[in-house]
Amino acid sequence: MNNQLKLLLYIAFIAIAIFYLQDSFGFLDISLVDNKEPVQEEKEPKQEENVIVNEVKEDEYVEISIGQGEVIKVNIEVADTEALRTLGLSNRRYLGDYDGMLFVFDENVNIPFWMKDTFINLDIIFIDEKGFIVDIKENNEPCSDSYCPQILSDQEYRYVLEVNGGFAQTNGVKEGQSITMHLVSKQ
Repeated sequence: MNNQLKLLLYIAFIAIAIFYLQDSFGFLDISLVDNKEPVQEEKEPKQEENVIVNEVKEDEYVEISIGQGEVIKVNIEVADTEALRTLGLSNRRYLGDYDGMLFVFDENVNIPFWMKDTFINLDIIFIDEKGFIVDIKENNEPCSDSYCPQILSDQEYRYVLEVNGGFAQTNGVKEGQSITMHLVSKQ
């Protein structure tokens, strides 16, 4: 065999091995898409009988006032039950740039968060009952198989907004800023 054919076969073997690893183990998270529209690929969380998956409601969002009349709108999913808060953003491989999850508690709390079964880095924004940001834990990485650190606020909070890692820094979100919540009331 000539050297060019050997090289071609070697490249084909490497490509096949990478696609096999991707398909079997999610290695490198490669996907083939055309560039016409962004594709949001989400794997459905594994559901147990008692776990309810939250619906995305188009008109639920928060607005973060970052000063001088500037407001950042974040589309949200609301986690307002124990089952939804426990599930959180687990098993998600994608979160839009201005999408997030709002955790709603019935009273002020200071319980730790963790990123078990989460695949994306997250900024965790803690909000008090009056709608002011009291703490931000930026760019939290997913847990390893053997260790999952707790993420704890320095202050009590009533709400938590989880967004992509780097969101706070990119958009100038800081402690003390206010958040207005636009939620659909439960009937």
